Amino acid sequence: MGKINRREFIIKGTTVTLGAGIMLRSGLSFNYSPLKKSKVVEVYHPEAVVKNREVNQTVVQKMLKQGLESLTGIKKTPIAKFINADDTVGLKINCLGRPMLHTHHELIDAMIKELKEIGVKENNIIVWDRYDSHMTDCGFTMNDTATGIRYSATQMRKDKMSHFDPEYVYKSDFDNPERRNEDGNICRFSNILTQQCDKIINMAILKDHRLAGVTLCLKNISYGICNNNGRFHGPDHISTFITDIYSLPEVREKIVLNIVDGLEACFEQGPVPRSSKVLFTPKTLWMSTDPVALDTLGLEVIEAKREEKEYPALREIRPTIDHIAMAAGAGLGKNKKEEIELVKVDMTA
Repeated sequence: MGKINRREFIIKGTTVTLGAGIMLRSGLSFNYSPLKKSKVVEVYHPEAVVKNREVNQTVVQKMLKQGLESLTGIKKTPIAKFINADDTVGLKINCLGRPMLHTHHELIDAMIKELKEIGVKENNIIVWDRYDSHMTDCGFTMNDTATGIRYSATQMRKDKMSHFDPEYVYKSDFDNPERRNEDGNICRFSNILTQQCDKIINMAILKDHRLAGVTLCLKNISYGICNNNGRFHGPDHISTFITDIYSLPEVREKIVLNIVDGLEACFEQGPVPRSSKVLFTPKTLWMSTDPVALDTLGLEVIEAKREEKEYPALREIRPTIDHIAMAAGAGLGKNKKEEIELVKVDMTA
């Protein structure tokens, strides 16, 4: 996919209704192929995480490279399947589980190395999340300058509106009005997504969520790229909101790769675990162009761990987990096992 210029990004049509919300200055298109299986690559290495939660950078680099090669079929520079050298690339990470669980620095650094190897300039790489305070709590040093890797956030403590796009909003009355902020029924989008980046790599983590069931690829994007979304954090609204936001063509077209960081994970107390007792170490990375397929498999991994630890199944206690099925129904990907091609790469040897 080539670059999307500003005019093409904002003015694709008039107003379109999505679920119960309205996306202003947008259109809707899908590239869903019901006849083709979604490929997911699972990469495991027993030495990815060792004692005291130490992550091995060298091993993670090898895991990422091998996973990308298996996903694309390209040996030398597999990331070039998705990214061009002149792209500005956003790495959408997840820091909400700070400080105990977040997208690992080692995986982020491994991806940065892959991007630099194909010629992407350092300052054209943006590592970002919604809040700068969450990022600094996770050990990231913010950098919004014209040199080096950029570490940025949509909402900055110094200026809470610093990275919002004034022209791009999501409007919905299908929410909890009591939880609206000063913007009322409007969600404002991050201009890191709408203006600054040509491509996005979604770098989610493997964790449960007390309302959504899980926070994986779909929720990492839907709740991470716009504000005033706490009003949808309820069983009646959460799945529709997640599906609406990820359905936007601007979102779908820019997200070229999804990765679930399963080096470490949590099966309970998500999205903000407070005890190491709810953490586990799959020592695994999952990657695909299909976020729904990844979320489907990630849910299975968490459910298996909960069963092992004698916790009730998420499907029984958190009914809002239906956002994965809803997203599949909207054409965002596959959630049936027979429609998913799982390629397992065991790097034990």
